[in-house]
Amino acid sequence: MVLYLALYTTALGTGGLKSSVSGFGSDQFDESDKGEKKRMIKFFSWFFFFISIGSLCAVSIFVYIQDNLGREWGYGICACAIVVALLVFLLGTKRYRFKRLVGSPLTQIAMVFVAAWRKRHVELPSDSSLLFNLEDVGDDAESKKKQRLPHSKEFR
Repeated sequence: MVLYLALYTTALGTGGLKSSVSGFGSDQFDESDKGEKKRMIKFFSWFFFFISIGSLCAVSIFVYIQDNLGREWGYGICACAIVVALLVFLLGTKRYRFKRLVGSPLTQIAMVFVAAWRKRHVELPSDSSLLFNLEDVGDDAESKKKQRLPHSKEFR
């Protein structure tokens, strides 16, 4: 029982961290700029690398420290690491890009479910190009910045 509780708690904590930090990290880059898109790919590579290193340290180094030096040392080192990470995060707040939400995210999710429910009996067109909105996308940079989500031809 304790094992399953620990596994679920770990999954919940990791899922909460990865989803929020990933979203915040992706907001710092402009996907329409090729240079920034490359930096975003680098950011996520390093982000998941350090998440993996942190997990490795948690199950090896910190277990060793807690077994040989005591739990207070293990928890103390983790607490100090959190304080340092928080300070680094707060020191960079003036440089962060911040995208304001338009309305409530829960309302937007509800709108998607309502639209899907209303269109559940609509037949799909035989030509798949009719499913993709091309008329509202311009080639200039201004129209690409106005898009909420970038259009992609990958999942046509």
